[in-house]
Formats: sequence, structure tokens, C-alpha cells
Amino acid sequence: MLNPVALLRSASSRSSSSRFLFNSSSSREAGYESSSDFSEESCMVNGSHQSTLDRLYAWEKKLYEEVKAGEKVRIAYEKKSRQLRNQDVKGDDPFAVDKTRAAIRDLHTQIKVSIHSVEAISKRIETLRDEELQPQLLELVQGLARMWKVMAECHQAQKRTLDVAKALLAGTPSKLEAKLHPSISAAEPHHLARSTANLEAELRNWRACFQSWIASQRSYLHALSGWLLRCLRSDPDTSNLLFSPRRSNETPAIVGLCIKWSKFLDAVRETQVLDGLDFFAAGMGSLYAQQLREESRFIPVGSKRFAAGLPEELGENMDLVKVNEVEEVMTTEKLADVSTRVLCAGMSAAISSLSEFAIASAEGYAELVSQWTTAKLPQNPSASATGSGGVI
Repeated sequence: MLNPVALLRSASSRSSSSRFLFNSSSSREAGYESSSDFSEESCMVNGSHQSTLDRLYAWEKKLYEEVKAGEKVRIAYEKKSRQLRNQDVKGDDPFAVDKTRAAIRDLHTQIKVSIHSVEAISKRIETLRDEELQPQLLELVQGLARMWKVMAECHQAQKRTLDVAKALLAGTPSKLEAKLHPSISAAEPHHLARSTANLEAELRNWRACFQSWIASQRSYLHALSGWLLRCLRSDPDTSNLLFSPRRSNETPAIVGLCIKWSKFLDAVRETQVLDGLDFFAAGMGSLYAQQLREESRFIPVGSKRFAAGLPEELGENMDLVKVNEVEEVMTTEKLADVSTRVLCAGMSAAISSLSEFAIASAEGYAELVSQWTTAKLPQNPSASATGSGGVI
């Protein structure tokens, strides 16, 4: 008799599903609005990535339930098989033996139906993976390559502009003071302090969002790569995975793409960007403290604005920008000059680190696209055999 138990166990090994992927992404999306004016459908040539992930999750959930039900039938099948062997050994009543055999045949039929269902669902998942998910991920990598290339060009242009501004500040301080002198009034320090505090808050929010964005990408690729490896019939050595399209009995192309993508994200270091933004924000914090002291010159002692004081967390970063070392009362013109220099220094540190990160990211994604394009060349050997008649 055909023993379907091993087949069912083999199918159940692939029930490790995209719920790992879904849960990883959905847990971080809980804090964001699910609906917005931005439509993914209008951006993805190969369809909605979210829709594909939703359908993969639904099919994987169905596969899990099918395997779970099949496992119960398998256990009942093995139990009845042991009962039949015991009945044969004991020489039980033929009617009871026939009844047990009939139950075994029924369970065997159920197992075969379950195996067929599992294989059909698995095939559907593989089709979604190869025909929808893979093109979408490739399109995403290509889009990120273009995005980082543009970002690198923009940050480099910003860096050049800041270098020119720093040179002007270093070379013509007296002219700068002369220009700022008539534009500063006694009523403006309060507005300057408020603007500085707002800028510091935005910089810290920018840093937090950037760090979360990079971490989310890493987590997503780790989950995606892990799910893809679980879909394989065996666990291959990831260091030997070829970056090539799928052939018979070979690793699917999407696995190589995601593993290399994941390794690239693990190798990228955003620490310098975070430090640059921290330095910029800390400079604004120190400047804010100095502006509050300057503001107090124009506010009567005992007023609510005067009593507000300096937030405790801003005082911790005073040593990064030495504006607090000026013990004498600073004129509004001098404060404006210091503010300009602190702002320029902070922007320079942040933009320089962002420029380096964008360049490294652009090169990394361009390499991923290049490897994938090169690996796709042998995918259709018949096209190359047609000679010069092919489409260029």
C-alpha cells in the first residue's frame, strides 16, 4: 500500500509561511495610517507589492490550515494501522478487521486529497513568488538605485554650496556683521529661539525616522530571505547560492536577489549619518540656550517667558558647540553671527555624512541591478541563437 505519510511530512516542511514576513512588516506599520493619498498601484509597474504580500499570506495561511488538518488525519491513519496490526496478531474477529481496514482506506483517501491540496496551494504560492513578487522586488531595487543616485547628486550639490558658504563666512566676517546689524531688532530673539527649538526638534525627528527606515528595510529583507529559504525543499548553504534565474531543481532566482540585498543592507553603516544629525541637533540645542539667555535681556524678570528657562535635556549638549563659553552679554549682532556659523557647521556635518551614505547606497544598488541583469542573460538561450535578428 502506498504510504503517504512521508509525502505529507515533506509538504508540511514548506508550511513555514509568509506570515513571518507579514508579521514583521505589520508590526512596524501599526503606527502609520493604512490609507493615504499615495497610491502604490500607480507606482509599481508589476502590480501592488502590498497586494501580493497579502495574497501570499492568505495562501500560506490556507496551506498551514491544510497541513494542520492533514497532520490530524495522518495521526489517525497511523493509529488505525497499529490497530490493524494488533488485530492481525491477536486474530480478532474478521468483521472488526474489515471495519478497521475500511477506516484505513478512508483515511488513506483523505491523506491523498490533503496532499493534492497542499501541492496545489504550494504551486500557487510558487507562482505568486516567481511571477509577481520577484518582478516587484527587482523593480523596487531598480527604483532604489535611481533614488539613491539622485540623492547622491543632490547632497553633493548641497555640500559644494555649504563649502562655498563656509569659505565666505571665514573670509568676510566684518561684512557679514555689517549686513546683519540693521536686520536684528530687540524683539527678535524670542522668535529666533523658537525657530531654533523647532529646528532642533525636526532634526531629532529626522534622525529617528532615518534610523527606523534603515532598520525596517533590514528587518524586511531578513524576514523575506528567511521565508524564501523555508520555501525550499532543503536548506542550502547561503554562501553558495548563485545569483541566477531558476532552472530545473535549482534555487529560485528571487532567493539569490534577496540574500545579496540583505547582505548589502547589513554591510551599510548609517552611524555616520546619525552622528552628523546628532551633531547638528546638539548645535541647535546649545544655540537655543544662548538665545534664551539673550532673550532674557529684553523680558522683565518674573514674567512667564523669563521663568520658562532652558529644558534640561538641551543643557547636556552644550559642550559640543562652545557658544556657552561667552560669559559676557552677547549683542544681537554677535548672536546672529554665531547662529549663522553654528547652523552652517551643523548643516555641513549632516550633509557630508548624508552625501557619503547616498553615494555608497547608489553604488550598492547599482551593483545589485548589474548582477541581476548579467545573470538574466542566459535565461532565454533561444533568443541569443537567433543572431542579429533579435530585438536590441
